[in-house]
Amino acid sequence: KLVRRAISVSAEVNERRAAKGLLPREVRAAVIGFPNVGKSAIINRLMKRKACESANIPGVTRQLRWIKAGDELYVLDAPGVLPSSLEDQVAAQNLAICNDIGKASYLESTIASLFIERVRGLPTAPDIVKAFEQRYKIPLAEDISGEEFVHELAQKLFNGHIETAGARILRDYGKGSLGKFALELPPREGRELST
Repeated sequence: KLVRRAISVSAEVNERRAAKGLLPREVRAAVIGFPNVGKSAIINRLMKRKACESANIPGVTRQLRWIKAGDELYVLDAPGVLPSSLEDQVAAQNLAICNDIGKASYLESTIASLFIERVRGLPTAPDIVKAFEQRYKIPLAEDISGEEFVHELAQKLFNGHIETAGARILRDYGKGSLGKFALELPPREGRELST
């Protein structure tokens, strides 16, 4: 349906081109957005084939690429884009937790620590804390900070490698191994989201 709709939109443009004596032109559409949100996967679904590389990590699409979808439609697959600076640090941290910002931008141990603190404020925190404790076999008591938990996990499983421990926590969240939960909910109508 979406492909047919895109092509139908071009009819008016091509009528004006024909009136000027120009040849009709195919529709060109671009798929843009944040990194790692499924832009290439959407294109693959539209094409009903694997037209672009797609993976659950940011940075797979590294350059602009036009994909031909029939005689009348071209779709542009583009790398993810981020604002040059994120004023909202909570939003930036959430993007890092979800692996939507390149890992060179942050320390995974720090983001994992923030993630643990953020989890404690969620309505389903008791269930999530239980999942942490079952997965890592380390108690996550209220008096243990996120940073202390990451350090304890590093000592127990990774010979003191704190970054490896942080990376494991973030990867486990991304895979759903700690349960499936959102870090924030969309704002309700007439009410802004509070963080």
